[in-house]
Amino acid sequence: MQSLLQRRTPCTNAFATAASGHRPIRVCKRVVHAQNGKASRRTAVECHAFFNFFTPKPAASIPLVDPRAKPLVERLIGLTSGTDAGAKASPSQKEEIAAVITELSRYCLKNPLKSDLLFGEWKVLFSSKPAAVGGGPLRSGAGPAVFPGQSAKQILEAPNKIVNSVEYKTLGFLPGFSRQNGTIEPISADTFILNLTDLEVSTGFGGPIKKTFDIKRRIKILYLDDEIRVAQFLPDEALPDTEADENGGRSSEDVVFVFQRITEEEEAEDAPADDSDGDEEAPKPAPFFGGGRKLESAATVAERQVRQQLKEQRGGSAKLAVAPAKPPAGSAKLLAVPAPRPGTQRGRRQAVEEVVEDPRERRRREQEEERARKAAEAEAKAVEAKAARERAEAERQAEREKQAGIKELLAKLANEIKERQAEARDALKELKDVEKSTASGLKESQGARALLEEAEGDVKSISTQLESAAATKKEAEKAANEAKEQVVAAEKVLRARIAAAYPALTRK
Repeated sequence: MQSLLQRRTPCTNAFATAASGHRPIRVCKRVVHAQNGKASRRTAVECHAFFNFFTPKPAASIPLVDPRAKPLVERLIGLTSGTDAGAKASPSQKEEIAAVITELSRYCLKNPLKSDLLFGEWKVLFSSKPAAVGGGPLRSGAGPAVFPGQSAKQILEAPNKIVNSVEYKTLGFLPGFSRQNGTIEPISADTFILNLTDLEVSTGFGGPIKKTFDIKRRIKILYLDDEIRVAQFLPDEALPDTEADENGGRSSEDVVFVFQRITEEEEAEDAPADDSDGDEEAPKPAPFFGGGRKLESAATVAERQVRQQLKEQRGGSAKLAVAPAKPPAGSAKLLAVPAPRPGTQRGRRQAVEEVVEDPRERRRREQEEERARKAAEAEAKAVEAKAARERAEAERQAEREKQAGIKELLAKLANEIKERQAEARDALKELKDVEKSTASGLKESQGARALLEEAEGDVKSISTQLESAAATKKEAEKAANEAKEQVVAAEKVLRARIAAAYPALTRK
């Protein structure tokens, strides 16, 4: 290679950096000379082709998501949307969702935890256990009634931050939220440990409440693409859970969650719209004293009256202005134009009336207009003040009604709590009665057991005595048998002696 470069002396720059599209870059500068121009061009072409041989070709684009999963994704979104995170899903619908998830998991990425598709904002579409979304208090008992409008979402930020958020309206109008913060720790290509460390809850009454804990969950990614994510909670008794007692114990069943990615368009649609357009002007308040026009002079009023009279005479529009029948006081000169005859050229032309007004009259009129304007402003301010008082009173009334509604709802909740407490006290009393009865029965059973043990001991002693008596009987029977044998033997001996002595006795 070095010898090749040394032979290509006209080349000025041997190496160059390729662009992102791997376009061939000319690495040799062509030198034009009168004597060796042809050789220089040939050298540049050869150098160019040589380095293009080492330039890597762009790899073919490989789709991240299997196209066969697209219809399953659309079907899963259609099945899970509108189920209120699974709370409104029927048993048959849950079975169908489970079948679709099983089929969809076959097309999951090989290493979903290494993909950038994992991060972003996700809303919860479905959960096989709805109480697991946001915690038990929000989803069980009176939670949905006290905290309506629950919207759950999960935020994953690189590299390992996670936030579980639920937003709601306390009592239907007070904005509140519940946020769990934590981290994720991958343990395999598709499984990670979810470590939740703290909780922040706001109900709209006062400031937020913060709490720290140690909860760990094992989560497996069943499917992931740019639109949805399916995850499965795997129970593990070895992982810590400091809130297990408050949440009713550890969960021993698998829970499946379906998430949908929140796009920027959806965030823009969910954002509250402005009440008024910036290009439109705000409506003006209702005018007073004849409308929002400026106060007109006497000449303008007179001109309008005469125009109206001419319009009535000719049955059409009149642009001719004449003086009124009664001129305003203080006029020095008035030029009156006689009424034109219909059809004449003079009637079709416009006539101009000029009224010369006295300066003192003009000042007096301006003063009257100023007083009228001030009176109108004062009345407008009075009306605005009255309207403001009415609005304030309406707001206070609405606030009182809200407070009354809150008090009524709190009273109902308090009564319900009292009823539950009374039921709990009755149950506790019954439990104590049962414990007392069982204690007395236990004492009696213990006494009976002692008697049984004592009787068992007596039976054992009697059995021992019977066994010894049986042994003694056997020995006595043996001795009796021996004595009987001795008697029989003595009887035999005696009979033998008698038999032997009998002939001698008979001879005598």
